[in-house]
Amino acid sequence: MEYLLGLDIGTSSVKGVLLTADGQVHHEAKGEFTYQRTPDGRVELVPEQYIEVCLHTIRTLAEKTESGTIKGVCASSASGNLLLMDKGNKPLTPIIGWQDQRVRNEARDLLSNLDTDRFYRQTGWPYGFKCMPLSQLCYIKAHDPALLRRCAMAAMSTEYLYFALTGEWGISPSAGVTYYLIDQQTGDYVEPVLNALGLTPAQFPPVLPCGTVLGGVTEEAAARCGLPAGTPVILGTFDHPSAARGAGILEEGELLLSCGTSWVAFFPVKDRQKGFAARSLVDPFLSPDGCYGVMASVTSLAERLHSYTARYIDDSPQMFTTLSFLARKSVSGAHGLTLDLLGEPEEEQIRAYPKEDVARAIMEGAVGLLKSKLDALARHGIAAKRAVMVGGPSADPYWAELIESMCHIRVEVRHGAYAGAVGAAILAGIGAGIYQNEREALARFQEWERK
Repeated sequence: MEYLLGLDIGTSSVKGVLLTADGQVHHEAKGEFTYQRTPDGRVELVPEQYIEVCLHTIRTLAEKTESGTIKGVCASSASGNLLLMDKGNKPLTPIIGWQDQRVRNEARDLLSNLDTDRFYRQTGWPYGFKCMPLSQLCYIKAHDPALLRRCAMAAMSTEYLYFALTGEWGISPSAGVTYYLIDQQTGDYVEPVLNALGLTPAQFPPVLPCGTVLGGVTEEAAARCGLPAGTPVILGTFDHPSAARGAGILEEGELLLSCGTSWVAFFPVKDRQKGFAARSLVDPFLSPDGCYGVMASVTSLAERLHSYTARYIDDSPQMFTTLSFLARKSVSGAHGLTLDLLGEPEEEQIRAYPKEDVARAIMEGAVGLLKSKLDALARHGIAAKRAVMVGGPSADPYWAELIESMCHIRVEVRHGAYAGAVGAAILAGIGAGIYQNEREALARFQEWERK
């Protein structure tokens, strides 16, 4: 039996699948990250603990291969987490999370001459000067320039995992979108921005196409992760385009709803300019021979859902089961209660309603935020009649029902919280030569499903 191992490294956890070549999920595994948070807004991970969580997840899957062989391993991720390394490839810093809030005006001051519209069209994402690796590098430049002078490699957490597995550095243009440093059209680092930081392209991982075999698992890594030495390690993508591959969303007119820490609408779009007209996030996806990926995000919505549910419904581990159960007992519109989940709750108003209506209003509030993003994209000609929902909430059918009724779109669920890992496994198969491309892989999967 031939297997492929795919990882989806999210903000709070890593999910992995062991996939057969014909598309059967043979086993799943998950590991949780532990962040260190401080009052001044720092959000950090200990590098070795991060690596151990990822390697333990790989080891758990590798132990389930029975008599088969793992032909390749690939990781896709949300990333946006910065890590500086010295000349000996030892960490100089903790892993700085993308949600870190220490940056004030450092990035805006250092990059005061930046043409933000041109930069957006180069990198694919509007730049807000506050978070992600570029802003963190600006912060370090302002407060600890000696640290940057000692830096031999400015990587992100996923590339650090690749290095731990292979001893090689590399990054794909899609995985690199959260850097805000890679030109999507040329695949080169944006040198004027690096010059402002006093850095060079040599201090960043080489940019290689997704699906590239970066190297083989080293003997040292094999002893830790359970994979045979020499197992091919393949470069993955940003998490949402990976989930789109896993969910079979490859064509214009289709939509991936990825509901994790943030809720993201991902549209395959042939014309990259449509994404810019909508001021959306643009991913290289299947370009240049296929679609780009246009994304709109409700950032950190999961945290707001958790906060409202814990405060007004249930603060137990079963909180979201209770939320859905109660919401079903209410009616559309929650008898007039509407909630802005991104704002501060109006305590007296909420307490005046029964829990059933509050639960319904919380769920409708989340879907309403998503709908506003979809409506904004539709005004720019980016729309779909069919959607596939993935992520944790997809395990509860009531979320799909609400999205269907409020957004007027047919919603399917496929691979749930593990769609991104399945997409990474598909890329592992492409890199290992098992599939020619994503469409061939999905055709083989459909053949398996029909048997």
